[in-house]
Amino acid sequence: MTEPKAPEAFDEAAASMRVTPAVLAVPGVTGLAPGLRDLVATAAARVMRREGGEPPSVDVRTTREGVHVRVDAYLDASRSVSGIVDDLFEVIAEDLQGGVFDPVGDIDIDLRIVGRGF
Repeated sequence: MTEPKAPEAFDEAAASMRVTPAVLAVPGVTGLAPGLRDLVATAAARVMRREGGEPPSVDVRTTREGVHVRVDAYLDASRSVSGIVDDLFEVIAEDLQGGVFDPVGDIDIDLRIVGRGF
């Protein structure tokens, strides 16, 4: 009889890196703005005189209730905002649920539209 494997810890950085290309692939999303985590990391790097400027990414972190995702995105005018938002929610939930063996719980998605090109 085999012993059950211990559940793997949720890797927030890996989830952020995995979700970012999926979000950028949604038609109508033209780019990402630096989120709070990126801004803090860049500011800390400047204070410590190290290189900063990590490319903007989707911020994924875990909470007791589930997973919190923050997206700061630039959109274009090729599609309706509601259509883009629906696709974003779908690809994020699909990626996060598919990236782990155990259910991740509730997924809270905080989307901030930084700009919309016309």
